[in-house]
Amino acid sequence: MFTSSAKNTSPLKKLRQSSWLKEIPDCIDTPAIGGRLARSVPIESATLDQIAFALLPLEQHRRDIGKRIMALQEVISMARRQGALGAEIAIIAASKDMEAHK
Repeated sequence: MFTSSAKNTSPLKKLRQSSWLKEIPDCIDTPAIGGRLARSVPIESATLDQIAFALLPLEQHRRDIGKRIMALQEVISMARRQGALGAEIAIIAASKDMEAHK
């Protein structure tokens, strides 16, 4: 049985009680798509499509960060294959690795 305080808890507050949903924003930004203007929408009134459209630029940003992480990891791997250690310039060692594998 619900107490009166549980009945007064908003759906957003209920969702945010979960550790992986704490980051739900108060508002989302929908980009300008298909002739529609960009706008900020309160999450508590956002439709499924508005949330899906708001995810588009966030997903692109996540992909861009992933590419940068992989590129930096590859520089480390290439430099390590050349025996580079902590204080050595990684880009120099990585370029030597690239030359060695031509």
